Amino acid sequence: MWDLTQNPLYLGYFGLVNGVPLVLFQLFGGVLADRADRKRLLVGTQLATWGMLTTATVLTLTGLIRVEVLLTLSFLSAVFRAFEQPARMALIPHIVSPKNLPNAIAIGSMPWQTGRIVGPAIGGVLIWQLSAGAALGFGAAAYLVAIVLYAGLAIRGPVPVRPTGSMARQLGEGIGFISRSALFATLIGLTFFNSLFGMAYIWVLPAFVSDVLDGAAGGFGALQAGSGAGAILGTIALASVATRLSRRGLVMLCGAMLFGALLILLSRVTVFWMALAIIPLMGFANTFYVTTVSTVLQERVPDALRGRVMGIFGLCWNLVPLGGILLAAIASATDLPTALLTSGALVFGSAVARVPPRPARPPHRLSPPPAHCSISPKKVVEGAWM
Repeated sequence: MWDLTQNPLYLGYFGLVNGVPLVLFQLFGGVLADRADRKRLLVGTQLATWGMLTTATVLTLTGLIRVEVLLTLSFLSAVFRAFEQPARMALIPHIVSPKNLPNAIAIGSMPWQTGRIVGPAIGGVLIWQLSAGAALGFGAAAYLVAIVLYAGLAIRGPVPVRPTGSMARQLGEGIGFISRSALFATLIGLTFFNSLFGMAYIWVLPAFVSDVLDGAAGGFGALQAGSGAGAILGTIALASVATRLSRRGLVMLCGAMLFGALLILLSRVTVFWMALAIIPLMGFANTFYVTTVSTVLQERVPDALRGRVMGIFGLCWNLVPLGGILLAAIASATDLPTALLTSGALVFGSAVARVPPRPARPPHRLSPPPAHCSISPKKVVEGAWM
């Protein structure tokens, strides 16, 4: 897009056509993941995305690519991803045993974290040494490998009962299930909050590096790499202890509080090397938090609703650009450090507000609950995760 236009405004358009379809269609992607064969849906959407990449590669290499064509291909690719993500997440419990699920979810996030470092590096080298068309072609080839691997997945367990009725009604069922469950509403609500006000710092980080840290363009790349490296270390650490963690709710909230506190600390920094020391810790804390949320959701959601619930959960990541707009607005009204300070304080405060009160010391003699006690087993189970 930059080669075609040399206009930063078109980079904004490019981000818009990538983000809007994910917000609009991902909820219905979750519904379709519960209605259709999830493996076929996953492979089909991957094939469609591969087709868009291949088309972009051919048009770029032949010099026929145009701005409107690139925007259209990007929009369609985002639509396919909106239907792919819920199906992929809903398949995870069907390819690993329940006892290995926490480790599998932690390890499964490692390719995404590694890709934040390796992907831009490979793309940059290919564009530098060859062309943008070569980088797109490499991406298309990688998708083709992924499609072959997805097609060979062995699916375990019974096929979930397909819901009936309209897609709008089934979407309402998924939203209603989350709203009636204190556990699911809390986990997804905190993740939405973290995406809007926490992870959105990435969108103003280039300006922070340039204006506050007085760093060059390479400084932003170094901070991005540091964040990815910290996230990888957090993934490895969580994978090694996932099955032995007790009171995972408190562990998750501690990760969120640490991430918010580090974001506050970053807002006070004016020296580049100090930011470079803080950013990996932020990646570590946030990965510990988010991966724990994903694990609890996957373990406890009914399989018949898994696509819809994970689709709503996955929507959180698509709200990060919106959070970037909010932070940019705060920075415009005040300054960049104030925007990051506000962001960190909101994340930290939301996590502190969810910490359960310390239970009262039990009496020496345990008496049976009164006859009018109305605590349901469901509430006991949902409260026990803390």
